[in-house]
Amino acid sequence: MNEAMAELLSALTDSRRAHSIGVGQRMESVAKLLPAGIRADAVTAAYLHDVGYGHPDIGFHPLDGARLLQSLGYSQVVCHIVAFHTAAEVESEVRGLDPRMFDEFRLTDVVGLDMADDFMWWADLSTGPNGEEFSVDERLAEILRRYEPGSVVHTAITRAEPRLRMAVQRASGSM
Repeated sequence: MNEAMAELLSALTDSRRAHSIGVGQRMESVAKLLPAGIRADAVTAAYLHDVGYGHPDIGFHPLDGARLLQSLGYSQVVCHIVAFHTAAEVESEVRGLDPRMFDEFRLTDVVGLDMADDFMWWADLSTGPNGEEFSVDERLAEILRRYEPGSVVHTAITRAEPRLRMAVQRASGSM
């Protein structure tokens, strides 16, 4: 993690910063399996995936983070991975956000991006709230305990669980 990333993460709570660093480290551990052209971007996105919590704009951290990083000149790949991380589209739907808000970050022709997205979801879902290593089952249970049934996050995670597990399975099968 470089100084610019550390500065961006300084706006996060201690636990969210520890989680973000843990996710970045997990991505670093598998980045060699990605095409060379997107490795560094995938690692950067993993470290910065939750930066939107510390720099709110619309109040939805994946898009807030992607917009911030775009404004700072980060690559389209970094912004895409941050915007779409860990079934963000499902949560945005639960929040009633316009799905077109993702369009500026959607990429379709980048070799290996699907795998990078899967690795991002795996890294996020296998890292606990304080940066510790979790199983996916432990992480999903922890999130569902932290948010009340009927809340936006609880509803989104419940709806997205099959999609989340499929991404983790694909990532695990690539390692």
